[in-house]
Amino acid sequence: MARESFMLEQTRIVEILILLADFKVLAAVTLMVAISLYLSFNSKRVYLVDFMCYKAPNTLRVPLSSLIEHVERWGKFDSKTIEFQTKISERSGIGNETYLPTGAHQFPCDPSLSSTIDEVEMVLFTVVQDLFTKHRIDPKSVDIIITNCSLVCPTPSLATMMINKFGFRSNIRSFNLSGMGCSAGILSISLARDLLRVHRNSLALVLSMESVSSNMYHGQVKSMLLANCLFRMGGAAILLSNRKSDRQIAKYELQHLVRTHLGSKDSSYKCVVQEADDEGYTGVSLSRSIPQVAGEALKTNMTTLAALALPYSELIQYGLSVMWKKVWPPAKKRGSYIPDFKKAFDHFCIHAGGRAVIGAIKEFLKLKDRDVEASKMTLYRFGNTSSSSTWYSLSYLEAKGRVRQGDRVWQLAFGSGFKCNSAVWKCISKMKPDNLNVWSDRIDQYPVEVPEVMDH
Repeated sequence: MARESFMLEQTRIVEILILLADFKVLAAVTLMVAISLYLSFNSKRVYLVDFMCYKAPNTLRVPLSSLIEHVERWGKFDSKTIEFQTKISERSGIGNETYLPTGAHQFPCDPSLSSTIDEVEMVLFTVVQDLFTKHRIDPKSVDIIITNCSLVCPTPSLATMMINKFGFRSNIRSFNLSGMGCSAGILSISLARDLLRVHRNSLALVLSMESVSSNMYHGQVKSMLLANCLFRMGGAAILLSNRKSDRQIAKYELQHLVRTHLGSKDSSYKCVVQEADDEGYTGVSLSRSIPQVAGEALKTNMTTLAALALPYSELIQYGLSVMWKKVWPPAKKRGSYIPDFKKAFDHFCIHAGGRAVIGAIKEFLKLKDRDVEASKMTLYRFGNTSSSSTWYSLSYLEAKGRVRQGDRVWQLAFGSGFKCNSAVWKCISKMKPDNLNVWSDRIDQYPVEVPEVMDH
């Protein structure tokens, strides 16, 4: 009897512990839900009021035939490097309506600081003026300005150049980012978000571009000649706000922003590097390992983004696949389950860095042609505009009338370092046709079929 009584007491103790454990789990879950609700209702929201992308005048248009002729007449390249640049240009996925700045059209190319500043002013002054005029914005109402241009960092800075041109307030918070690569556009949005969380009732202006004038490579190294074939003139101005009154006119609300930096690994650090060759010519070297490094960076970035954005069904399936690989070793050969991000996002704006980059991301995420159409057409129409390319892709989607209220857009950018940055936007307005959209004059002509080898 004593033994039975003891066993009964033990059973009761276990039951009590289970109840306590269940209570703790329930309490923890309840607390997490409460915190989530509190944050969702009390966090300082960041709205994307509007943005503008730059389109150069037709006098700066550079058909592939003109680009190849320019390379041939430049007098800097031997027959092998001319043949190499011709092949890359024809297979790049870039069309005949992209633009190069005035300095790059000259014989020889003008890489001077004066030519570079002319390019910067042409791009940034235009997009800022267009944005301010459209929304009747007084420059003195802007509280924060952030500029990013990786390869040009003059004194005074580009941010100061804008302050001088438009007469911003003397107490404006200004930031100038350089050396951040093609992912700097989203990185600048990250900085603006952090500042808007601190400073209430503020407007933030973000300007993204890359200069082509001063960075045309004159040497013979193939990995450094790639930039001559891929990069084109472009830029974007983005207006952000945390003011409740601006929600009524804003296009999007920022949902998530995830940054990944693999610079601690030598293979990542060295895959995109500005350096001088043996002859002393400076250029940006693009390694063949970029697709592999980008894939690794994307996996790391996706792991965080998935937890924030994916529905529970996809998260559970992904978790089970990870567990199954640990339990059953042969499953490792199949690789990890790739979540279906189309269940979380309605549109994809992948950095238009090149045909290979877009193709690799499409395959990795198991996307369809329509999902990467905006990025492919951006590459074809405007080339690689570096940090502003995802904004050209979003402009394409808007011009096509595909973005609807409630839709979620994933901007995905890669850059030197190596970095992978993601921004997720939710459309909060009823989108209307916009004559100032950079695609508005010929959107009906797209999409076009991009052949493997371009005719020139």
